[in-house]
Amino acid sequence: MDQDSYLPKYLKIKKDIKKLIKKHKIKPGEKIPSEYELARKHDVSRHTVRKALDLLLQEGLLYKEQGVGTFYGGKSDNFSKMVGFVSISVQDYIFADILTGIDDFLHDAGYQLLLGNSKDNIAREAEIINNMLERDVDGLIIEPAKSSYADNNKNIFHKIREKNKPVIILDSSFSDDSFSYVVVDDIQGGKSATSYLIERGHRRIAIIYKDSHLPGRQRFLGYKKALEAAEIPLQERYIKSYHFSELETPDKFSDEIDRIVDSLFSKEPLPTAIFCFNDQVAVEVKEYLSLQGRSVPDDISLIGYDDSKLVKLNNIGITSISHPKKLAGEKAAELMLKNLEEDELSTDRIIFQPELVERDSVKDIN
Repeated sequence: MDQDSYLPKYLKIKKDIKKLIKKHKIKPGEKIPSEYELARKHDVSRHTVRKALDLLLQEGLLYKEQGVGTFYGGKSDNFSKMVGFVSISVQDYIFADILTGIDDFLHDAGYQLLLGNSKDNIAREAEIINNMLERDVDGLIIEPAKSSYADNNKNIFHKIREKNKPVIILDSSFSDDSFSYVVVDDIQGGKSATSYLIERGHRRIAIIYKDSHLPGRQRFLGYKKALEAAEIPLQERYIKSYHFSELETPDKFSDEIDRIVDSLFSKEPLPTAIFCFNDQVAVEVKEYLSLQGRSVPDDISLIGYDDSKLVKLNNIGITSISHPKKLAGEKAAELMLKNLEEDELSTDRIIFQPELVERDSVKDIN
């Protein structure tokens, strides 16, 4: 019995076209047989032929010129065994652990990883992605630059998916359900950090968050929820967002955080605690306060986010909210492999629950 006899007719046509390409009977740039010719050859309707061609067009194997015909684009239907990973940073912050998780998992499956550093810049990110597509990566894992901006590169992510290539979004999530996501519950993380400070007696709690990233906005939302639950009024003077990226413009970032700290301590009543968007902000705040003769936690309590190596060095000991790092990378790679091996794009959503890692940067307020 013919091993293809069980296949639907449109899949048989798809397979037949691929055979013609593999046998070099259709060369790159050459027109494939017309819908009419394929319909006659396989004794099917032109609608059935179009279903087969649509699949090959989605895979990027064929391309269509309006009014002329359908052509073989020269792309192999075999996987390149390369996956792109674009991060907003390649600094040794939490990136190294995420990269290790992704690379170890994909390497064991026989895939190579192409690495790109967007430096949290939307235009640079688009350029990197386009370069990766030219190298025919099989899929993309991405930590989006400025994910809360309306003009981010989500349209490019959609175009990649339309080519039947999986896109896994790491550390941000859009309302769009077209992609798979691996995220931390940042609303809960922000709520946990703020609730912990409230439990320790703090009422004047400031927040410094990154408005250009969805995780920043979500952590701020968690902060608000915790204050509301404790019936503590929201005070605008304690709410500070920063705009210069610590990755794109580190000097401007440092200056901006320093100005924010100055503004928080310029008018009574002063905050007794600060919840920071991440550990990089927390360390910058602590160092600047130290230059002004203020100490943590005696003069101000401090909480970071990500539980990175930064908070464990030089006796800093900053309380922080955990990020799964390596496990998040592994899960992103696992989703990528699932999509590639099953040849079907999924829309999974993996959400990690953060935990507070207590150190010595928060004191009790009587």
